[in-house]
Amino acid sequence: MTEVWYVAVDAVPAGLAALLDDRDRERLNRLARQRDRARSLAAWTLARLVLARWLQRPPERLAFDRTCRHCGAGHGKPVADPMVDFSVSHTGDLAVVAVSEHTVGVDAEDTTAGRTPVTWALSEPERAQCRDYASFARVWTRKEAVLKALGRGVTVRPADVVTSGTTLLSLPPGLGDPRDFTLHDLLFPTPYVGTVAVRGNPGQVTVRHGSTLIDAHRLR
Repeated sequence: MTEVWYVAVDAVPAGLAALLDDRDRERLNRLARQRDRARSLAAWTLARLVLARWLQRPPERLAFDRTCRHCGAGHGKPVADPMVDFSVSHTGDLAVVAVSEHTVGVDAEDTTAGRTPVTWALSEPERAQCRDYASFARVWTRKEAVLKALGRGVTVRPADVVTSGTTLLSLPPGLGDPRDFTLHDLLFPTPYVGTVAVRGNPGQVTVRHGSTLIDAHRLR
């Protein structure tokens, strides 16, 4: 089973920062812009609430291991429990969390955030698909979701992750078989689009609004 939860950034009150641990709050405070802090707060609050639901633990007692499985440094994909994988994204006024029993990555983008496709991020076949920024944003979410699932992020050249629709065609050497991944395009409120990438068979992919989780803790 794979779930994707989303919430408007402004729907997450600042008081829910009490659910974060000291390390989370330190990372939050290092962000220079207030809007970036609000996005990060929304995403990580939602992540804690969703994971608490899956793991049956209090959200404020979750601890994240950020050890990179590739180099051993402390910038790796966060892990709350070895039996559950999750991924976080935020853009504009939207925060998104994906959680799964399988390796998962999620990305969301604002289709109005640019004017023209970012061609250096695309393979030659993908450039032919991207006639405007909105179509580029959709392709970009597919690539980024895969990179987040792999825990590689900016260490991999995006143009080397090649897609055709929701089919992953190729990955750079050493990153596995592209046939192992399933991509699902996600529908969010306009102007946002997203993709979730799952290694293996994700079963049913369910998209849920996170307002019920936020409201339940807002009232406590």
